Amino acid sequence: MINILVTLEVKDFHLLSTFENKAAEIMRSHGGDIIRAFETDRNEDGSGQEVHLLEFPNDASFAAYRSDPRLLELTEDRNKAIYSTTVITSSHVKTYG
Repeated sequence: MINILVTLEVKDFHLLSTFENKAAEIMRSHGGDIIRAFETDRNEDGSGQEVHLLEFPNDASFAAYRSDPRLLELTEDRNKAIYSTTVITSSHVKTYG
């Protein structure tokens, strides 16, 4: 199991929601899931920042998702909604307490 932390610099939260609903369906077809998504900042113009915690069975399934032709078809929608993303992956899960 791998965890992925994604920070999105958002242009438009409305467009992001439309894109993410489509992307999440494709993600599930590769065994991935959005464990949690939350806004960290929202500006008056509809831009801001959002963070996602994703989970995939392994690196190969995450790579397959990212190269899925259905996802690549959504590139224009993604670019209208998101300025940039930062992606951190890890397979080293820790439990405290």
